Amino acid sequence: MLINRFPKMAALQNKRALSLGYDKDLAKAIAIAEAVKYAIFKNIHKKKQKEKAALKTQVPLKIDNKTFALFKLQAFNGLPFVGNKTYTSKEYDKALYGRFGKAIAQKIEEWAKDIIYQCPKEYLENESKFFNECWKVHRDENPLI
Repeated sequence: MLINRFPKMAALQNKRALSLGYDKDLAKAIAIAEAVKYAIFKNIHKKKQKEKAALKTQVPLKIDNKTFALFKLQAFNGLPFVGNKTYTSKEYDKALYGRFGKAIAQKIEEWAKDIIYQCPKEYLENESKFFNECWKVHRDENPLI
């Protein structure tokens, strides 16, 4: 079975957030928000200028840029906020466990845990280093092998 990049990014970001001290539910919320953020970036890059303008929406006034600054995520009411939506651990569970089932989701998470274990803390604390040194080199691996 081929696992696309979205669930792998989510699992990796979950383990990253856990290793940086976030609680279980918030780590999952951060993880799914990060995966969505990267999917948006990838899709915006591929779209025409006209379509980019259509993606711009009004943002609520009480956006917090400090809570998840390490992840370069905004927060709204204490939750990660991406694409004009807040994310919780439920979206993470749905993306991994709901889509793949328990056994495969656990294998994806084990794969992510092994990668995070190998990444220096300085990479985990730096979005650019994390992306280039921890994600890019592993993103096309099959976690089921």
